[in-house]
Amino acid sequence: MTSSPTSLSFMIPVIVSATVVLALINWESPLISTTKAKATEYRCSPKSLSEVKLDFPVKEPTYIPEGYRLEVVDPYSFSLAERSEDSHRVVLYYSKEPMCHGIIPNGFSDDVIAINVVSIQSKETSSTIKDVDMDPLAFYTKEIEEYNSVIAEVAKSLDKPVSAIPPVSPVQLIKVNDYIGIAREPTQAYTIGIMVDGIINETIIEEHDYKRAGFVEFYHSKDKVIYTINSILPVEEMLKIAESIP
Repeated sequence: MTSSPTSLSFMIPVIVSATVVLALINWESPLISTTKAKATEYRCSPKSLSEVKLDFPVKEPTYIPEGYRLEVVDPYSFSLAERSEDSHRVVLYYSKEPMCHGIIPNGFSDDVIAINVVSIQSKETSSTIKDVDMDPLAFYTKEIEEYNSVIAEVAKSLDKPVSAIPPVSPVQLIKVNDYIGIAREPTQAYTIGIMVDGIINETIIEEHDYKRAGFVEFYHSKDKVIYTINSILPVEEMLKIAESIP
């Protein structure tokens, strides 16, 4: 049985991992809904935090750029939990257009603001992410080193010079209301290869006419949750959103 080739795009995950070097994903995954529709057309996701039960604190920002409104609250898509109170993660989607379900909260090019909130106290949360509670500065310093080494790792995996790989906006250390975090500007979208059976067998560097989302992430040590804001807005604007989260 042979595997069909998969067109791959370069991206950086939204929830940080201690093993992040390169992520190549298929953007046509049937598991992720990108449907935008009026909630009356068919059963849609909840549209407010009051409609779901969570066992960890989630605070909405008091500042959202003009025109955006909360359209989807999704505690289900990224967890095996069947009940919202069993989920360790929830994503709040703010959009200028009606939405019925969420979209992938990382790397998207739509004009959507996704706020991903993860409890570090849940048994579903990986032990690597839980390390942020011990020393947020050391945790995010390590993440910055790993994120910013991606270009070199990609070049090595493709047997190309670093200069041949499209640049990615660097990740920087930030503070949000005295909480430690990281941020990255939106970056140009590229396809960098064709993968078969987990191995890149054809190198393609193709620039797309859209950007991948940037992010602002910080550890809210008081509530023991990680907030990650993803959007195609500049980091400066995402920081305003983050700073309005009490």
